[in-house]
Amino acid sequence: MQLSWLQAIINFLLGVLWTLLGVSTLAIFLATYHVGILYALVLSVFAVIAWLFVIILVEMANVQLHKLKELKKQTALLEEIKDKISDH
Repeated sequence: MQLSWLQAIINFLLGVLWTLLGVSTLAIFLATYHVGILYALVLSVFAVIAWLFVIILVEMANVQLHKLKELKKQTALLEEIKDKISDH
């Protein structure tokens, strides 16, 4: 399957976002665990929630691209069927 340049960028961005989620969560935890484990865990969970929100938004864009691609295929098939019916 050949990916469009936009799909390739979205897939790359998703990889970057997942990496940032892991790195930032670990950095927040390590920077705040000396204050208290519970405090560090709560801040880490908030960071994970924020990154997951961004990841979900990008994934929704990816799903919409797939939907658009399928709708274009269906439209082409329906036009082909319409042309065959109108020829008879």
